[in-house]
Amino acid sequence: MTAIITPMDINDDEDTLSDTDTWIYNDQDIDLSDYEINDNNWRYIFQETLNDVHDNKLDDGARTLLFDSPCKIRIKKLGDTPYTFPLSNTLCSRIICEHGIPLSLSNKYDFCGTKIVNTAWQIDHNSIDFPLPFSAAVRASTFEQLHLNTSDLNAHFDLNLHKLIIFGSCPHTKIYNFDDKLFIYHATILVFLPSHYTGGNYRFIDDNIDEDDTHRYIFNQHESNNSKPFILVVPSDCQHEIESIEKGFKLLLVYHLISKTNSIHQFYSLLSNSNYELMNIENIFLIQRIKRIFTYWEKNLDKMPNKLIIPFQHSLDYSPYFSILFRDKYRITFELIIKAMKYLSSFLIYSAIFQYDKSLVNRSNSRFFIHDLKLLNPTNEITLDLNSQHERTVIPNEFLGELHIYVDAFEQGVSQQQLLNNDNIIFRNNNTKYYVLVLIPYQYQWDLLLDDHSFAYHHLSYMFSLPTNSLNNLCLDLFDCILRDKIHSIYSFDKLIYYLILLRNRFGLTSKIIQLIKILFQNKQFKDELFSNNNNLNYWVNRLVESFSNWSMFSIEFLNLFRKIISLSMSTKLNEIIQFLLQFSNKILQTLFINILLRYIFKPRAYSRHISLSTLCSIFHLLIIDGSYSNDSLFILAYNIIKRIRKISSENEIIEKYFKIHLIPMLINIYRDKQHNSNNSLSPAFILIYEYCLNTLNYYCSSTLSSSSSLNIISINEALLICPCTSCARLQMFLIDSKSSTLIFDLSSTLIPDHCLRYTLSKFPMLSIEYKHDPCTGREQTLIISKCAYEQEQKQLCFHLRRLLMNLHRI
Repeated sequence: MTAIITPMDINDDEDTLSDTDTWIYNDQDIDLSDYEINDNNWRYIFQETLNDVHDNKLDDGARTLLFDSPCKIRIKKLGDTPYTFPLSNTLCSRIICEHGIPLSLSNKYDFCGTKIVNTAWQIDHNSIDFPLPFSAAVRASTFEQLHLNTSDLNAHFDLNLHKLIIFGSCPHTKIYNFDDKLFIYHATILVFLPSHYTGGNYRFIDDNIDEDDTHRYIFNQHESNNSKPFILVVPSDCQHEIESIEKGFKLLLVYHLISKTNSIHQFYSLLSNSNYELMNIENIFLIQRIKRIFTYWEKNLDKMPNKLIIPFQHSLDYSPYFSILFRDKYRITFELIIKAMKYLSSFLIYSAIFQYDKSLVNRSNSRFFIHDLKLLNPTNEITLDLNSQHERTVIPNEFLGELHIYVDAFEQGVSQQQLLNNDNIIFRNNNTKYYVLVLIPYQYQWDLLLDDHSFAYHHLSYMFSLPTNSLNNLCLDLFDCILRDKIHSIYSFDKLIYYLILLRNRFGLTSKIIQLIKILFQNKQFKDELFSNNNNLNYWVNRLVESFSNWSMFSIEFLNLFRKIISLSMSTKLNEIIQFLLQFSNKILQTLFINILLRYIFKPRAYSRHISLSTLCSIFHLLIIDGSYSNDSLFILAYNIIKRIRKISSENEIIEKYFKIHLIPMLINIYRDKQHNSNNSLSPAFILIYEYCLNTLNYYCSSTLSSSSSLNIISINEALLICPCTSCARLQMFLIDSKSSTLIFDLSSTLIPDHCLRYTLSKFPMLSIEYKHDPCTGREQTLIISKCAYEQEQKQLCFHLRRLLMNLHRI
């Protein structure tokens, strides 16, 4: 029978197909059967692809050991005579008496609180010996189950005999720990030796299953064959349950799988270089699906995350090598990805440790990071191989799977472990660790370095210092990663622009450079800082414009950037925008920017905010310097400024507030800018404001503003609020009287230091206060209050401002 099976049919019809079925497939079938991959569904398809990988292949439990000769043991203190299994009860008792050490119990008490008597003993491996063919059979069976029998893997692993365990008759079911040290061995191998006993069913308790908290795998040697040895491979940190034994002794050998690799990364490297071929037709389809996902990623880098982290270990898998050795789901997933990546040269694969920072109580602020990265697929290109101290924060969209699921599993795992070991709690210091793969496009590999931007800039500077062109793409890739970095929100944009100019000068106007400019203009922080009165940033922005002035599209991109920013920042940064334009060096773009700004400011109902005088002065400054606006439009703006001052200003405010702070500085700055301009002719609108200011100052500097004609300081209504005591009443009349310029108080004993007059005087800082002292005692004798000093200061200010205007050409 011939059946044509599509990849989507594999899992559904798996149980109904016979061994004689023929599978016919081609690449076209594979491409048409899956959904078309896009930036919305690629993560779901990838996750479903990995979910299609079959789980644990060791669920069948114990299997018969392939060893045809009788099982024999030699006890070293009983001579060289080998004893054949099953051993007699007498010999078992003698071995226990001479070599036995009680095996530790996990459940020391039954449900009634009665202490359970221990009936199991362990015999050290130094006291016993087995024939080499028997040990070789155990090794071969273990390596076959764990897929370590390939030539490039078996040399890195070996088996060590640990101990012999003898279980005597007992009325209770008991739970034991066979391993004295946890996390040292990669696997525990149990060999059930032929024995004479009744009962004693075996179960191993596996805490590491995802679906349920505890799974128990039962092995009944009597139902199989009590005269044959059986072998079972289990995790090294699991617990073992022996049901009640009615009579006889149950014998069990314990081996440990060890490796010559020093770290988890070496083991990943071994697997990545393995020649083990996956011939399963379903796995071939899965490889094709993974290839399609990464081909899409390769062609759409801007739509995909900078890196992808694939967890290979559930949080309850405590043993470092447990996942890869025992969970074929993880092992096959690793091999599928490695196999698919061999067809793509633009991706790098790192093994790493993914960790959850449990010190942060609030899960919304929890930190996830990867560290201890090691490169698995070096290429002919220059790649980063980071040391074990490197650490990189992970954001959720870079993780394949839901982070909160792993956090919940971790918390549940901790509470469960404390429950199972209530008498002897085992602290596992790597509860929060997962072993992961980090997949990253070659050009984004610099993303792993961006914890410290100064470090990245150092690499850029170093590569620019080298004359070789082989580093050109690396420079572009590193700069791209800095711009796309989503973790660190603090950029030094003046440095970024500096390096962007260097890239443009070195490589020319390539499509990659154009893309980098667009990414810079889309950066939110860059938009916020562009109008921040940062002189250094303004300088490099001008340099950037000059560097790309020969590219017409740059002007359009920059204009669009300006439009977007002023539409968002007008209400809060109008003055900053004007200052930015005043410092902008490109005259053509400056004129276009001014037109855009004015349309936003004066467009009806588009900008309801009241325009301040300082803004009007800045706009007037802009228009005068730009020189492209008609005299009529400039006259309108100049009359508006003069009208604003006359309408809302008192006599004092004109000098101190508007002339001193706004108009005179504006006139001076315009004159200075015009001196640096090739066309330094002054606009009639400028002359209009200049003459208005000069005539006003001439008026206030005239003889009418003398010391004999004092200005009133307060009104009658304000005077009513002053303290009504005798001293304050004199001060009140003095402040109202415009003809009086001096008030003298005799400081008698009645005017104590904390008198209310001192408090009243503090409200009028424009008054001049002078104390005269007794020449004999040195004590304060007379208080002189005058209004003349304030008027003189006003008059001096008027003369100073007029002098500035008259000597403007000398400034």
